[in-house]
Amino acid sequence: YKKITGIEHIDKVVEVSQAPIGRTPRSNPATYTGVFTDIRKLFELTPEAKIRGYKAGRFSFNVKGGRCEVCRGAGVQTIEMNFLP
Repeated sequence: YKKITGIEHIDKVVEVSQAPIGRTPRSNPATYTGVFTDIRKLFELTPEAKIRGYKAGRFSFNVKGGRCEVCRGAGVQTIEMNFLP
């Protein structure tokens, strides 16, 4: 490339490696950069959330009822394989 345009619209750059980020293993780039806060606020504004009285805090990987209880917000399910040697 010879030129980058639109750079005046960028106020910061966040580099993300594969090292753990945040306070919990469920942290991800959206939670780390704060973008997920805005997403949770949008979820709070949905008609379904209003009917149920859900606030933004309900839409969290760390809250029972707001996360998948099968994986507890981890995004994967770990299955014990105790029968293996």
